[in-house]
Amino acid sequence: MKFRLSPVAVAITVVLLTISTAMACLWDTDTLAQERSKFPSALELIAGKFPRHSPAFYQWRIEDRQAKLDSGDDQASYYDDIAVAYDKLRQDDQAIEWMHKKAEKFNDSVDNRYKTAANLGTFYLHSRQLDKGIEQLELAIKINPNAHFGRERYQLYLAKYIKLRLESGHLRDEKLLLPLRYDRDHDSQATDLETDSSQNTAQIHPHKKVRHFGSAVVYFDDGTYRQIDKKQTADAVTGILGMMRFGHYDSPVLLECLGDLLSETSSVNQNSAYTIAARAYMRAADLLPQEDEVSRNRYHELVERVMHYKENLDHQDIRRYLELELAEATEYYRQIVADEELWISQNADVEALFQTKYYASSDAQFTLSNYAGSSGGGVNYAEVVVFIAIALLLLASICLYFLRRFLKKLASRPTNKV
Repeated sequence: MKFRLSPVAVAITVVLLTISTAMACLWDTDTLAQERSKFPSALELIAGKFPRHSPAFYQWRIEDRQAKLDSGDDQASYYDDIAVAYDKLRQDDQAIEWMHKKAEKFNDSVDNRYKTAANLGTFYLHSRQLDKGIEQLELAIKINPNAHFGRERYQLYLAKYIKLRLESGHLRDEKLLLPLRYDRDHDSQATDLETDSSQNTAQIHPHKKVRHFGSAVVYFDDGTYRQIDKKQTADAVTGILGMMRFGHYDSPVLLECLGDLLSETSSVNQNSAYTIAARAYMRAADLLPQEDEVSRNRYHELVERVMHYKENLDHQDIRRYLELELAEATEYYRQIVADEELWISQNADVEALFQTKYYASSDAQFTLSNYAGSSGGGVNYAEVVVFIAIALLLLASICLYFLRRFLKKLASRPTNKV
């Protein structure tokens, strides 16, 4: 049986340094092609098994677009492509510079203004300029609220969520403390934010009432602290998965937010969502530096908390599944790297070949194998068969026992002689 999110779960399925790998909602030539292709599920995004370019490709794209501009073919999309390529290569200053170049030349249409603001906002966040990033994202949303299926809104909420934590001193050794979620048992600060039980809840700082990303979505949506509802969860999950797909899928912050949404909402299919949330938290822990033992342990505590509700799975099962899925994803990406390096060496149309092989491919090419159905976790079907066989034998024995008693009683009855 293929282990995947149900349709419902699919739908819903250091200071500031962490931000540089946390958020991305970018526009370049690949964006529309990716959105038209099959959107990988949360499982594939957590593992990294989905069509994504290699560093060699982005270097090739920069050179290709620069050559086109040098030839006099001056198009706005080339500036977006070069800027996003620099962003993917972690060259934030270059990405920002190219967006400013575009803004100076192409500010004549709503589409160009929107894409410039959306990209520039993301680049500012990646370069740890949080306020400038928020300003540009708000501008992008004002220009086009529904672009990217509304993902900029959740990117903005995430930026504000991080800012809320920073302003509240959610730090350790002057670095942003992960996980972002607030847990009083792990509060490392003894500040004036502490409140006693007699204090009016209205006076409690939002830092403590916005416990996790699900509550942050509600807070930044309408300013309340109620539980996130089903539609908000579905939209927020789509937004987070979009940021993982088009930005940095291996961001501990994005993985934490996905885990929060899937584990803290009663309206989702928790039978599937808990195991996906556990994977997300575990992967977030794995991506942190080994020396950050405190944060890694806290993410593993979240795994344990989620798996407490699963009777037939435990922490070791999730670890085994995740390692197998990561190995499969690594092999898939290794093929992409080899393909792109070959196409570049052949002076081929790399983008066209990539789209044909990966974007237009069948879903099965990047669907993970069914590791959750193997031995060591979940339902053991051999044991079920044995149980049923024993039950049938027991039932047959009981029936035979009563049949023998009936026949013995029948044989002992006196017969009337004529």
